[in-house]
Amino acid sequence: MSRKIIVVDPRNTDTAKMADIHLQIEQGRDYELLNALRVALRGEWLPDEVAGIPAEKIREAADILKSGRFGIIFFGMGVTQSLSKNHNIDEAIALTKDLNEHTKFSIMPMRGHYNVTGSGEVFAWQFGFPYAVDLTRGFARYNPGDTSSIDLLTRGEIDAMFTIGSDPGAHFPISAVKPIANLPSVCIDPHLTPTSGVSKLHVPVAFNGVETGGNCYRMDNVPIDCRKVVDPPEGMLTDEQFLTRVRDRLKELKGVA
Repeated sequence: MSRKIIVVDPRNTDTAKMADIHLQIEQGRDYELLNALRVALRGEWLPDEVAGIPAEKIREAADILKSGRFGIIFFGMGVTQSLSKNHNIDEAIALTKDLNEHTKFSIMPMRGHYNVTGSGEVFAWQFGFPYAVDLTRGFARYNPGDTSSIDLLTRGEIDAMFTIGSDPGAHFPISAVKPIANLPSVCIDPHLTPTSGVSKLHVPVAFNGVETGGNCYRMDNVPIDCRKVVDPPEGMLTDEQFLTRVRDRLKELKGVA
């Protein structure tokens, strides 16, 4: 069975080299291209070029998308951080809806690390939103581009930082990483990472899914039960054990039973 791959990327990456079509978009113009693909699906007029891509190539990509038996749009973090931020995803979802008028189509975020989907699942069923959740007003608020970690760091609105199983030092823009070094900051991670290097305190913990069991989620939201493979080093706490101790100590400091 033949499959077609269309890659949208301003760079000529290894993935782009494997693709049937590489739409080498101008930086930050994701929204315009997604909108142009919707226009092309309807067979309506397009300017000669959109986001640096010739109209003929956009129409060719649209024809491939609607002619398949089943397709899926994978989008990465870069799409959420370009000029239109969350509106890029709004348009990508609208494109998915349009494609379902022709064939079966779905959309899925590309997760970069182990169990990133798990945190989104927990946030979603507890607060109704998968990330960038703001609880400062006593209720859950969600506004990507305003309430995400990067936004808060670059605006200098964070008083302290508690990083668990993530590495913003390696993946956030430098404008968001620099403030971490000047904040009271704690990094909970089995590894030595760029984030642990700029944090005031690094607490190593047991490896989830290797030195301790538990539940995690695949990128397509399927839950998986992980069994412990080996014992952690003597005295090494799991994430749950450490966070429970931190919670209990906070209650003690606040005088809460």
